[in-house]
Amino acid sequence: MASSGSVINQYTNVGFYKAPVSKTLMLIVGSSHAASHVPSFAPIFKKIFTDSSGNIVRLVASKLVFPDTRSTILALFLIYFFRIFERRCGSLRFTSNLLMSWLMGLSLDVLLTPALPDSWSPLLSPGPLSLVLPLFVPFYLRIPLTSSAQFGPVPVSTKSLPYLLGLQLALHSPATIASTLVSVAVGLVVHCTSLGGLVLPGAVGKLFRSTLGWFIESGPPSAPPASQLMGATLEIQRTQQAEAMEQQLLRARARQFNVPVGGRQMRLDEMWAQGANIRAPQAPAPVQPSPVMVQALTDMGFPRQRVEQALTRANNDMEQATNFLLQDM
Repeated sequence: MASSGSVINQYTNVGFYKAPVSKTLMLIVGSSHAASHVPSFAPIFKKIFTDSSGNIVRLVASKLVFPDTRSTILALFLIYFFRIFERRCGSLRFTSNLLMSWLMGLSLDVLLTPALPDSWSPLLSPGPLSLVLPLFVPFYLRIPLTSSAQFGPVPVSTKSLPYLLGLQLALHSPATIASTLVSVAVGLVVHCTSLGGLVLPGAVGKLFRSTLGWFIESGPPSAPPASQLMGATLEIQRTQQAEAMEQQLLRARARQFNVPVGGRQMRLDEMWAQGANIRAPQAPAPVQPSPVMVQALTDMGFPRQRVEQALTRANNDMEQATNFLLQDM
């Protein structure tokens, strides 16, 4: 490619680059669940999960650890999905939103418990649901739907998987349903009001960076080889690259025929130009790649040798040559 900066790097969508809080949260949730299954610690966690109403320390601990593996795995997947918010707003603001959501969720759980049946008590749903589930509010409001398809009568989009994981986590029991409703209400309050703009002091970030930065911070993803820059596997990247290629193709054709992009006259000029060439049939001659089309396609980042081969194969049809170039990647 001529310029890798204009190509979407598939590796920027993996890992925890610029997401140390999400990484730390996943480590805490995963390691605490693993510790609850260690025989030496099992009696302590059992006491926390079975009797958390009479002791504030047990209550807080029960809202930080998932007792079952299923809920832990679902929560870890969701945290990984939602690390995009930390990259967007920064670690300090993201941490502030998490702390407010968790404190408000815990407070509402305590306040609503006397008014609900015992089986629906939010205090019976252990685990940091109020940390994870409120993030579905900005996920629904601020993350665009990039593509969708029909799976029979059911529409499937790029946002379907997080929603399915959230439903699995929320519908575990009546208590988790109550906690989910509380978490959604907390998410609306935190992320749809001025509370979402609160940020922790910068000194907090400097403290953690100087003490734990070596462990929780991840470096930038390595750039892929030039041969793999256009080989992104994620559907969103394919869609964006295809749209970018289409726009460049339209601009190149507009320059060639000197007409506005997307106008019908472009097609007419092409048709008459092709018709003019057909009027006087001659013996077929070797096809020479058009220098204008070669320049237009190389400007898009394709290697010159492959461009010339594609134009020769497509008989100087720029659109078909572009399709050949994209298919051969």
